[in-house]
Amino acid sequence: MILLTKNSAATVCKSLESIFKQTRKPDAVVVVDGSSTDGTLDVLRRYPVKLVAEPGFGFGHARNLGVNESTGDIVFFTDSDCYAEPQWIEKILPHFADPRIAGVTGQTRLWNTECGVARFLACVGNRMEMPKQHAYVEIAPTMNLALRREVILEVGGFDETLYRGEDTELTYKVAQRHKILYEPEAIIWFKGSTTLRAATRKCIHHFIGVGQQFAKHGFNPSFFRFNLLVRGFILVLATASLFFPPWYVPAILFGWLLAEFAYKTVKMYMRYHDRCVVYYLAFFTFWSLVSLAVLYGLYLGLKHKKKTS
Repeated sequence: MILLTKNSAATVCKSLESIFKQTRKPDAVVVVDGSSTDGTLDVLRRYPVKLVAEPGFGFGHARNLGVNESTGDIVFFTDSDCYAEPQWIEKILPHFADPRIAGVTGQTRLWNTECGVARFLACVGNRMEMPKQHAYVEIAPTMNLALRREVILEVGGFDETLYRGEDTELTYKVAQRHKILYEPEAIIWFKGSTTLRAATRKCIHHFIGVGQQFAKHGFNPSFFRFNLLVRGFILVLATASLFFPPWYVPAILFGWLLAEFAYKTVKMYMRYHDRCVVYYLAFFTFWSLVSLAVLYGLYLGLKHKKKTS
């Protein structure tokens, strides 16, 4: 079991309690801490965990440290702002009796539903109503993931050059060679971002990471959690077209953006009946522009690819 944490004193206790109260106990728990300063370490010392210090080289480096320090054949991953249902491990392990299964993921549900920002992100990330049936998946989040250790090593581990999306990239590589199963009864509850500032920062890093993955693996829409990139390009194009004839070009482009915006807003409200839709109204145009950070990530990825070739 690998748990990443940094300044998580408010949530890591609940996370560890859920791990040690599993109906099938973990053989060992490795906690990789990214130089916490808020009392997280004091909480961790109360539990029988193997603590590994990570100096701040990123999520990929931290997860690789955890894998290197683990010894089991099956490696479970979750995060310090998450907690597991009591049968999480028990629901996942039997699937590994099938040698074709290299990994198992499951449902991720939001636990701090009173926070509008967190609800908004869970809605647009399609985590409010997750599938109820088994399926094979191409990508999976490390907040709810178990992988064969030998397979992680086989694909080269987590890419430490990525800003974010190291779990997306790793599971994509695994799924190209093996099978990753979605088990709907393996449930992890997550906290989610609680402020728009934190959410925006996370989104920017996500977009940069997507660009890096495009440079490495080619265009794959599965890497892009939020479908904003097309809108970002059209918004820039529509704004630029205001200064050039003919007049109907910006009218068509802005008209498309407005229609798409209205359609998705109404669809989101009709599906979730949640007032967090106001965040969609306020921030998705801004995040459409922010999504162009994908181009910066693409530049970084191509630069790294050229450097290593």
